[in-house]
Amino acid sequence: MHKTRYFLPPMPSLTPGNYDLYFPRLRLAILPRANLHVTGDFEGLLQPVLEGARKNAGRDLNVPENHIVVPVHELQVSHILDKFKEATVFPKEFSIPARAQQSIRYFC
Repeated sequence: MHKTRYFLPPMPSLTPGNYDLYFPRLRLAILPRANLHVTGDFEGLLQPVLEGARKNAGRDLNVPENHIVVPVHELQVSHILDKFKEATVFPKEFSIPARAQQSIRYFC
């Protein structure tokens, strides 16, 4: 499996069948811009994601000045908050559905 599917503590425990790995949700974390090294048009490319989050929540995203939004897998939120003390994660209402990029293989 891809390293993004490796669940790091303090992730909540999962039992087989109670989470659909094919259709995770993206959550939005906010970090100080000074703590990130962003290249390219990251913020421009992220705009459709932010618009989807605003639409789902029915209200605007309040991003502090000099901060940047980073999408994260919903199962990694507890790990992000534990390891990055300066991170803030928007409430679940701002999450957006996604399709898993890594294929899930099985053998018959």
